[in-house]
Amino acid sequence: MNSEDFDPKALLDRVHGDLNLLRELIDLFDAEVPGMLAQVEKAIQNGSASELEKASHKIKGSMLQFSAHAAANIALQLEEIGQAGSMVGTAMFLEKLRNEINVLHQTLRAMLQKGAVNAGS
Repeated sequence: MNSEDFDPKALLDRVHGDLNLLRELIDLFDAEVPGMLAQVEKAIQNGSASELEKASHKIKGSMLQFSAHAAANIALQLEEIGQAGSMVGTAMFLEKLRNEINVLHQTLRAMLQKGAVNAGS
């Protein structure tokens, strides 16, 4: 289930092993990321390279906060496409980003589940 280029140890280090903080961050992820993806999709549908650049940059930062390097790299590719003023290949990258985020979401939830079991909760 783990995504390539996802570093769970780096994420746990970032929250100092605090499962409650990790749970809060994952809840924030659940609340914010769908809207960010929708902004990327809207920019692509509207053919707006500048909006694509902004929306992709935002989601890239969010992915890096979760040590999700594969998703961040895909977002970076979308950001660079937007910077170039192009929209070529954006649908393919959006689909890859969606898939990577879905895997990340499952992996994050599994981390919480495993952590709760290990903590005896």
